[in-house]
Amino acid sequence: MPSEEHNRLTVLGARWLNRNGFAVVATELTCFGSREQPDVIGFRSSCSAIIEVKVSRADFFADSKKPERESGGLGNYRFYLCPEDMIKPEEVPPRWGLLYVKGRSVKSIVKPKGNLWPSLVMQPELALIADEWIAYQHTPDYSAERQALFSIARRLSADSAQV
Repeated sequence: MPSEEHNRLTVLGARWLNRNGFAVVATELTCFGSREQPDVIGFRSSCSAIIEVKVSRADFFADSKKPERESGGLGNYRFYLCPEDMIKPEEVPPRWGLLYVKGRSVKSIVKPKGNLWPSLVMQPELALIADEWIAYQHTPDYSAERQALFSIARRLSADSAQV
């Protein structure tokens, strides 16, 4: 059962993704076909991103042992979100971003500059300006992402049917 602090940071992470152009955002998503249960997942038309919330260093170090951290998994872009200074930038795995929470604010510590968020497949002219972003990209498990989107759509359908 997540702590109150974990829940608070999860809500802040969802707001951060939304402010960064991810129109479809879900928290604590579990779905058939994927072992992974991201704290926050978001989708844009061009890509996906996950945020793993960590409120203890032990949880952060345990996270690296998950099989989806080696290959597959969800999210073209992946971030850890934690209380300020809990995880050091040099401790973050390659191609992962790091976000700090201080009060009610989320600050990017490790992230490419700007708000480009390119997809894995880009037009050649975009690749010239997206070098920094390419260094943060992961190849997600597209089948698992489709299941996640279906789960989100099913939730939305159930909510609108009850209105």
